[in-house]
Parts: sequence; C-alpha cells; structure tokens
Amino acid sequence: MDESTPAGRPETLGPRSAPRAPRREVANREAPARIPVRPQGDIPVIVRVVWLDGTEEWRPARAVRWTAEHVMVAWRDEPGDPRSERHEWLRAGDVARSVSWFVGPPQAPRQVPRAATA
Repeated sequence: MDESTPAGRPETLGPRSAPRAPRREVANREAPARIPVRPQGDIPVIVRVVWLDGTEEWRPARAVRWTAEHVMVAWRDEPGDPRSERHEWLRAGDVARSVSWFVGPPQAPRQVPRAATA
C-alpha cells in the first residue's frame, strides 16, 4: 500500500471524489422557537437568500416544514449532486410560491380627481 491510499481503504474503490467548493453560509436564516419535527410537504417555492458576503439572490427551492412565521426550505447547491442538498430555515417573508409580483403588468397612470371649482 502506498502513502496516497489511506489505511483500510481498498484501492479498488477508485480515486477520491473531487473536492467541493466551500459551502456558503446563509445570513438571513432564522429558526423558529418551536421546530416541527416531521416533514409537512414538498412545495416548490422561490426563496430570497442573503449570503454572509451581502450578496442577495432569489433561487428555486422546496418548502418542507413550516410554522406561521418560518419555512424550512431545501435546495441543492449543485443540481446534479444529491450530497449538496441543504436545508435552511427562513422567515416566511423570504419565501414565495410565485413571482408574479416581480414584474407587474403595465399600468395606466392613475387619474386624480380634480376638486370642483365654484
């Protein structure tokens, strides 16, 4: 056995997987005071994530547990890698089921009624 093979690891397992990039930390995560222990669903959502470096993004995720004020969401940092799945608690205001409010329909200018003149 050479020095590159850890003791007890058969050489037939092949090379180690490529190292992953460091995991980014979510700055706006917030767990509720009482955490539901069972999964409650698997609902597609869009979540607002603020990273520790201040970068903000909206990303697809799945709501798997929730309370009145918080939602546990799951997403994969690498879509093809199940090991990259993460679960984070976010405030309910950072989770949406649709994004129609991002770009609203064009609206005509609002007409302000004039005061009657005497």
